[in-house]
Amino acid sequence: MRLAAVAFLAGILLLQMLPELPARGWTWALPVVLLTLAFIPRLRLPGWGVAGFLWALLLAPPLSTLPTEFEGAELWVEGWIASIPDREWRNTRFEFVVDQARRGEQSAPLAGQRLRLAWWNDSGTGTDENPAVERPALRAGDRWGFATRLKRPHGLLNPGGFDYERYLYARNIVATGTIHSQPPPQLLARSDRYPLDRYRQRVADSFERRLPGNLQVGVLVALAVGEEGGITPWQWDVFNRLGVGHLMSISGSHIGLVAGVVFGLIWIGWSRAPPLALRWPATRAAALAAMLGAGAYTLLSGLSVPAQRSFLMAAVAMTALLLQRSAAPSRILALALLVVLIVDPGSPLLAGFWLSFGAVAAILYTVSGRWRERRWFGQTVGLQVNITLAMLPPTLVFFQQFPLLSPLANLIAIPWVDCTVLPLSLLAAVLEPLGAAAQRLPLELAALTMEGLWHVLLWLDRLPGMVLYRPAPPLWTLAFALPGLALLLAPRGLPGRWLGLPLCLPLLWPPASAPAPGGFWFTLLEVGPGLAAVVRTQRHVLVYDTGPKLGATLDAGRAVLVPFLRQQGAIQVDALIVSHADGQHTGGVRSLRELMPVRRILASTLEQTPIEGAEPCRAGQGWEWDGVRFQVLHPPPAGFSGDDASCVLKVEGAAGRVLLPGDIETAAETTLAATHGAGLAAEILVAPHHGHRNFSTPAFLDAVRPRYVLFSTGYRNRFGYPRSETMARYRATGAALLNASGEGALTFRLEPGQALEAERYRRAHRHYWTAP
Repeated sequence: MRLAAVAFLAGILLLQMLPELPARGWTWALPVVLLTLAFIPRLRLPGWGVAGFLWALLLAPPLSTLPTEFEGAELWVEGWIASIPDREWRNTRFEFVVDQARRGEQSAPLAGQRLRLAWWNDSGTGTDENPAVERPALRAGDRWGFATRLKRPHGLLNPGGFDYERYLYARNIVATGTIHSQPPPQLLARSDRYPLDRYRQRVADSFERRLPGNLQVGVLVALAVGEEGGITPWQWDVFNRLGVGHLMSISGSHIGLVAGVVFGLIWIGWSRAPPLALRWPATRAAALAAMLGAGAYTLLSGLSVPAQRSFLMAAVAMTALLLQRSAAPSRILALALLVVLIVDPGSPLLAGFWLSFGAVAAILYTVSGRWRERRWFGQTVGLQVNITLAMLPPTLVFFQQFPLLSPLANLIAIPWVDCTVLPLSLLAAVLEPLGAAAQRLPLELAALTMEGLWHVLLWLDRLPGMVLYRPAPPLWTLAFALPGLALLLAPRGLPGRWLGLPLCLPLLWPPASAPAPGGFWFTLLEVGPGLAAVVRTQRHVLVYDTGPKLGATLDAGRAVLVPFLRQQGAIQVDALIVSHADGQHTGGVRSLRELMPVRRILASTLEQTPIEGAEPCRAGQGWEWDGVRFQVLHPPPAGFSGDDASCVLKVEGAAGRVLLPGDIETAAETTLAATHGAGLAAEILVAPHHGHRNFSTPAFLDAVRPRYVLFSTGYRNRFGYPRSETMARYRATGAALLNASGEGALTFRLEPGQALEAERYRRAHRHYWTAP
């Protein structure tokens, strides 16, 4: 069973690594594979792998079914809100299942498909094109009609960044869109579907009403109903740096706790009632009740992967008690793994899958046959250390960080949450139908205890150097690290345990790569409608602009820049240039400075971009790092304002030059061409102002003579950048035109002896769910 589950998982992973889905016709071979498993024992192990591959192919959701002619068109869609709406400052996002869709009188083939929609202007401020309107509360299960423009799933693809397209694909979402206020949205029916999600939203809303403005209400909602949208990115940063993020929403340990508590209570009560105990054994009654309790909490969680896994494990164990058969813990875990993969072959696409199963496997490996009740405290501390070590590979692969304080933080947080915050939150959720009076006391106590834990975590988080940031390790390092960890966590007395340490070293310190002296790497990141670029020399890092805000609590600095820099192994930013005061360029400054040391900051207009410690960016400034020359060409001390006052940076190494002009317009281009002439020449030019139609004068382009012109505009942006007439002007120079919105991050390695070629992240790291 154990090897079969691993082989089945390997087959699924093989499919997930492919750039394109094979033809579905291959799934007709599945019955043959099943017969092989049944009647040819020596082929069972490879047969399980083939079965996993074909099963994942059979159940793989179809790729986006939004026809090209309907992308960006005005559509009217009717259907049901299929998730708890996630409310932010100016918008609300939710999943929507379509019943019917049309463009005018033409029907759109979207019936039964799942969309992710955003309703903006929540604050009451609107635009002439899309004025704000007063709207009723959005609730799961309500039937609505909306006017919307849809686009195919498209995320920001950058090294180290979150794969939003994979997330949408795993949730069967075929398109995203924005709701328009004209024609007005129509509420067609209340409470039409999804009764479970309606109840979950009622609980979440009641928590928010009872605790207005309380920072911890998001955690309590996550623990009670599995809805994590109320936890701020700042809170997640603290939880993840301490390794306790798994405790702040419904996880496997919580499902196991509920099952154990229900089992114990029913067993005690049943045993003390002789008529009941004589009719049916207390152990069987408690096992059935524990299964039902764990199942109810799993449903309340929204069927998250950790909850599914724990419920299946509990169900197998309780079924063994009901049938009075023993079941080895490792077999229970393998069966749970197999069932989760059969039900949802896409679950390995999510980091939670690996963290969940990995943690339980580590517990079973380190505890089985070694637990001694009389030494429970010391063994509990050792168990936390072992779990932390076992989680090292997935933590570094997915997050590029390793919380050194995780054993201590979990030793404090696990009993704190499991004994106070979680049961009080669940009690408040159960009492919701009885009204505010019944719910108030447990909810306020839950908030009070969570507030106490939060202060302890903040104190731990302030300790310096307690998070180890490492570059993303190559997958081949896992081939050494996993056996190494198995040796390190093996029982004492096993010969050769010390070999585990050198086997883990490639994971912690993978082979470092850096530009050669005199060379540099330039990366234009995909940040949507904005700009963020990174220049890396042999020992230094420069960031030019930080991209836009991506929501009320998220920005490109947190979502794109910092993950990229950590993936590259950078530990600090040596210089940050903020080209000018525009939200599309400054949105990530605060997050970048909070999450990574920044030694020097240059900004064009300090009065418009008040950044502590920033220096004015002025023409004539320059410096050299590792044989690479950096020159600020613009603006002069006076004479320019607004976009025309953007910092213009030229980077020149032994193998080429890059020109970063910010959002300069015609006046600045004319001045630069007249002042510097051929000194503007650069092989790579980032298009000024994202390709606005009125800029990039012939004199400026003649002076630069670029081989590549790069754009950062955002997929199907509302401004229509880059404009067609501007593109024609750039094409006339003979340069290759590349847009990060279609290519993902664009990287150039300008080093002596290397050809100047663009590395297109979307193409080089393509998966079958990736948008073309």
